Amino acid sequence: MEGALGALYRDWTVRLTRLLAAQEALIDFPDEALPPEADKEMVVGLVSLRRAIVTHLDDCRRGERLREGLVFAITGPPNVGKSTLLNALARREVAIVAPSPGTTRDVLEVRLDIGGVPVTLLDTAGLRETSDPIEAEGVRRARARAAQADLVIELVDATSPTQTPALGVGVLRVATKIDLAPMPSGIEIGVAAPRGAGMNELRDHLAKAARGLTDRSGPPPLTRARHRAALIEAAERLATAIDAPLPELRGEDLRLALRAIGRVTGQVGVEDILDSVFRQFCIGK
Repeated sequence: MEGALGALYRDWTVRLTRLLAAQEALIDFPDEALPPEADKEMVVGLVSLRRAIVTHLDDCRRGERLREGLVFAITGPPNVGKSTLLNALARREVAIVAPSPGTTRDVLEVRLDIGGVPVTLLDTAGLRETSDPIEAEGVRRARARAAQADLVIELVDATSPTQTPALGVGVLRVATKIDLAPMPSGIEIGVAAPRGAGMNELRDHLAKAARGLTDRSGPPPLTRARHRAALIEAAERLATAIDAPLPELRGEDLRLALRAIGRVTGQVGVEDILDSVFRQFCIGK
């Protein structure tokens, strides 16, 4: 709050305080010689402020991703090499690797630094139809976690290429066992994890994806869910204020919007509103 993000929020607070002061002046001092364009200028200011807040919110949660870390899920059919790839990326033995299919039943997690971004890498159960209730639960959990991931690393066995159903999120398809068979068509990245073949290229792709999802350039990112909730409420109140049929209703919506932003920056009191009224207008002179 002492950096660029705090400065942005404080600027919004000042702008909204001035707008609320103008609205209060129009309500409480109708007999004063207020500028005739005051109401129109206030609406223009409301539209501009709401647009700025909505644009700030529309950031694909890059700040929260950078703060909390990304989630990359490794998926694919049984025995495609998911656990082997997890161990290779982690550079240590995290998952048990065995030739028998269905070894991984639950979701395994490991925290990594990929491209300077914290990433939780998931090793999931092999995706297939099964009558085994324990393995079926593992498959269900794998699908659920993958559907919530920021990126799915879908593995395809080069020796018997098959594609699993799409999970509706960003997907990077990677061929495994390329030391045993040629690269399948339509796939750009191939690895033979036990030998280290293709691993540097894969790491580069993952680092590029991680940096793209967080994208630390541009305006200061929104980093906390609590701040996001407060700003969403402020934007909703401003939208209601713009279309308010009565000045008193608009004033109430502006107060609620200011209170929502105040949950991030600190509350704005009545004295602040009155000070702004008398600074902006020649009330009582």
